[in-house]
Amino acid sequence: MDWVRTGAVSAVVVGAALLTAPSAAGAVAVEASCAKGDVCVWSGKAGQGTRCHWRGNDPDWRGGAVRCGIKVRSIWNNGRTNDPYNKVRFYRQKDYQSQISDPVPVTAKPITAGGLTIRSHRWTR
Repeated sequence: MDWVRTGAVSAVVVGAALLTAPSAAGAVAVEASCAKGDVCVWSGKAGQGTRCHWRGNDPDWRGGAVRCGIKVRSIWNNGRTNDPYNKVRFYRQKDYQSQISDPVPVTAKPITAGGLTIRSHRWTR
């Protein structure tokens, strides 16, 4: 997938901390923008800075089609509430190893993430 740099949008904080990493999506320079059905992460608070986004799972943010190596400071799960797999789990390591927190539910806007290093993510129930 493609990766685009973005200049806007927040992140989500779940549990104690969250991670950083994109999968099948990209990064775009847009303010607080995240397409419906995507999960988006930013390098800055409140959706500011570099954005990475995906529609599906990504087992390796640094080695897949979408490359994202930012420290995640905001997250927006803009998934669809009617989809049973509408929560997102973030992991510290590739291949869904070392889960960071409870799954992040669908949110109305970006939430704070705390500067986490995320390596993979996947949609879950």
